[in-house]
Amino acid sequence: MALTENAPPVLRQISVRAVMDVLLHAGPTSRAELSKITGLSKQTMSEVIRTLEEGGWVREKGVTSGRIGRTAITYEVNGDAGYAVGIDMGATTTRIVLGNIVGSVVGEIDYPSDRRGGYHLIDQAENMLAKMLTDLGIARELVLATAIATPGVVDPATGALSMAPNLVDIAGIDIGRTLSERLGYPVVLENDVNAAVIGESWLGCAIAIDTVAFISLGTGIGLGVLQDGKLMRGASGAAGEISYMPFGADPYAEDSLERGALECAIAAQGIRDLYAHSGGAKNTSVRDILALAEKNDPLAIEVVGKVSDIAALLVVSVNAIVDPKTVVLGGSIGRHPLIVERVRQGIAKASRRTIDVKASVLGGRATLLGALAIGLNHVHNLLFSPQTLPEQRRLPPLPL
Repeated sequence: MALTENAPPVLRQISVRAVMDVLLHAGPTSRAELSKITGLSKQTMSEVIRTLEEGGWVREKGVTSGRIGRTAITYEVNGDAGYAVGIDMGATTTRIVLGNIVGSVVGEIDYPSDRRGGYHLIDQAENMLAKMLTDLGIARELVLATAIATPGVVDPATGALSMAPNLVDIAGIDIGRTLSERLGYPVVLENDVNAAVIGESWLGCAIAIDTVAFISLGTGIGLGVLQDGKLMRGASGAAGEISYMPFGADPYAEDSLERGALECAIAAQGIRDLYAHSGGAKNTSVRDILALAEKNDPLAIEVVGKVSDIAALLVVSVNAIVDPKTVVLGGSIGRHPLIVERVRQGIAKASRRTIDVKASVLGGRATLLGALAIGLNHVHNLLFSPQTLPEQRRLPPLPL
């Protein structure tokens, strides 16, 4: 769509972006109110609304009454005009969500991930997305962008994925480019924990917080950080790979060099190993260990305490480096109420600073909704922002 035809592109699209931001967050609004809020002249506002109406992105909503004898037409974003897709591609389960350009979720599916990995995962995602669109009766050409969240490090130069041992035969594949060529529209790839922090910032426990850290504790561990509303990535895209922080376990041990010392200590396998080495039954699941701790089982309480104290040191370390307003604990283990409470207690022992720690409220959907937010931001930047000035847009916090 050429929003910039017959007009200075940057100035016109800055005006378009300002109007779209108001309509997204304020809802149906008249041209007069839009002019007042954005500071644009009435003539410019008329041109912008006409451009957006002709493109199908904005439509008339209704009529509002003003002073006696005066009415005004209100306008709203046309959610049916375009869609974005978010995909949470995991080793065991893949989830797909479809949202319209207003940010409303219109469809969601999940299915077991193809254990063969590699291109089979890409084939599967393409086929399941096509089925989802058919079932919803939405034309494929109305989908404007897809964002895929997956474990591992995304190389900012090549788009290739690395450090994702749970995804078979995926290393070196440019998932985004491959799927983009098949679908015919932009596909972006993002780390799953980075997506999760965006999800919590959009619809979770960190709404409108621009500096927030998300620590995921589960099968693996990871960190996602928003600094002033932007993701912290690092030079090679590996920022947040906290599993390799050299404490919790012997950092020189072979397993620590492979998986990371911290992950060996406080991820799921490390917790199971600690429980077994402390005298508990081998292969006891973390879920069962936590359940025993809730029932005041002494051994389970001891194990949870040790793990939580190490996790507390992690939070203190992250806080010292990033200084976030809020630290969100997520993942299947991290968001458990007992872990959250014990981590808070551990922080009080290890730091004199007050650190705001919250449990993820989106749970397992944080990554999925974060991927959707990334996809929607990509769509809005492509359509309504000058390409020389892309930005992370604040999406409206709509109900799920």
